[in-house]
Amino acid sequence: MTETEAIDCAKKRLGKRSIVLVGLMGCGKSSIGKRLAARLGLPFVDADEEIERAAAKTINEIFTDHGEAHFRDGERKVISRLLNNGPQVLATGGGAYMHPETRQRIRENGVSIWLRADLPVLMRRVMKRDTRPLLRDGNPEATMRKLIEARYPIYAEADMTVESRDEPHDLAVNEIVSRLAAGSAAPAGPLQSPSPSRSVRIELGDRSYDVLIASGLLADTGALIKSRLGAVKCGIVTDENVARHHLSTLEDSLKSEGLFAGSIVMTPGEATKSFRDLATLSERLLELGLERGDLVVPLGGGVIGDLAGFAAGILRRGIRFVQIPTSLLAQVDSSVGGKTGINTPQGKNLIGVFHQPSLVIADTSVLTTLPSRQMRAGYAEVAKYGLLGDAKFFVWLENNWQGVFGNNGPALTKAIETSVAAKAAIVARDETETGDRALLNLGHTFGHAFEAWTGYSDKLLHGEAIAVGMCLAFRLSEELGICPHGHSDRVVAHFKAVGLPTKIADIPQAGADAGELLRLMGQDKKVRGGKLAFILVRGIGDAFVSRDVPPETVKGFLKREIAH
Repeated sequence: MTETEAIDCAKKRLGKRSIVLVGLMGCGKSSIGKRLAARLGLPFVDADEEIERAAAKTINEIFTDHGEAHFRDGERKVISRLLNNGPQVLATGGGAYMHPETRQRIRENGVSIWLRADLPVLMRRVMKRDTRPLLRDGNPEATMRKLIEARYPIYAEADMTVESRDEPHDLAVNEIVSRLAAGSAAPAGPLQSPSPSRSVRIELGDRSYDVLIASGLLADTGALIKSRLGAVKCGIVTDENVARHHLSTLEDSLKSEGLFAGSIVMTPGEATKSFRDLATLSERLLELGLERGDLVVPLGGGVIGDLAGFAAGILRRGIRFVQIPTSLLAQVDSSVGGKTGINTPQGKNLIGVFHQPSLVIADTSVLTTLPSRQMRAGYAEVAKYGLLGDAKFFVWLENNWQGVFGNNGPALTKAIETSVAAKAAIVARDETETGDRALLNLGHTFGHAFEAWTGYSDKLLHGEAIAVGMCLAFRLSEELGICPHGHSDRVVAHFKAVGLPTKIADIPQAGADAGELLRLMGQDKKVRGGKLAFILVRGIGDAFVSRDVPPETVKGFLKREIAH
């Protein structure tokens, strides 16, 4: 579709509706909105400017003279009036979409687009000027964090979510036009339904458990645990980042049912998966008075789930735990299946136990506060399930990935449910990874080596390492003549579109050495008799385990990849 055709198609789908841009201050509503309006040949209207014109005062003066409540009431009336003016691009103030009446009016008369930006991007932009009334007093960054916590779950109701990054605004405009043309925002009908509720059963005999998937589950955790597992004491384990956003909600839910024993907040990051932190955590859990019938409740991503799950597995020789994953990666992968563990200098996850949770509660709404980089990293594990055994799912992802990132709606739920169901089937066949379960490590032999090489640091997130590893697995399979040429190009193209790294040169670490990477790969826990285990592919959706690739072949391949 040419650009002209895309514009014509987008305008046809809009009909008489307006495009309404929502998001926090600094997300680019005015800059992107003006470019989008010009591209589509529509008027651009800034709601704040209309309010100032009607009041003959600046926004700051309205706040100072009359207070925020007076401003919000006027804002609601102005936006309602503007929505009657026919097709336009309308930029709204950061708090406008929080009003239920305004959201309903936008649903009836517009297509809402959330311009989502991470905190560092927002702060760099807003600190360039001092005209933001909500940031005039106190600590601006702390205020912005509170606004993110309060508003992002509501912004996620928008018809479309577009990432606003430190890159040319025309890229965001291009994405909006193409998605409108493709109909991915459903502009001709009502707002798509909220994230539906799903449950996936992990069948392991008397140790079977459910993975619950829905928006808003965190606030219901206390009732869910009490109804399923009884009146137990719960020790929460989380990290500083997650605690800031979600700990109080979980604590309140457990307290309301009389289940709360205490919370332990760990340092975020892969380095926390260590012997030192395992010992500290175990002692603190014992200090909470948890007994064998009680629960450890990890609230966090893969690091917290692995560490707290391991502690639960060895505490009093094993107590129950309930996983509450707060990252996409953890919701689709690490929280399911009972693998727990810590890292050592020799490699990743080399010390641990298989210890199944009693319940997994995946609240999709918590993902709205997840940094976009973390969301992309988690998506690599979603794509993995299509690449290793479900070609139709990968095709669906190629066509719907923007919806997965989009608005906490059905596409996200479908991606999580499909991924969990795929893992559940494999875990049921091979709980302790003696056979088929090794397929879940597609890209991991390479990826874990990359993580060790970069020191388990923020230079390379786990999902990013696995994305590169999967691309290498496909390219190696093609070089070995196992997989037809062209499949790796398709995988690379998809990951690039999503924003994931696809080759060793994309990793921000200098001095890649084939011999050193091969040595690190030799520490992989799947090594048997000194032989590396590779998950190779015959094509998209058809993976298998091989121990027949000679080390010299791998080393030569790595040299070519480093030079690539």
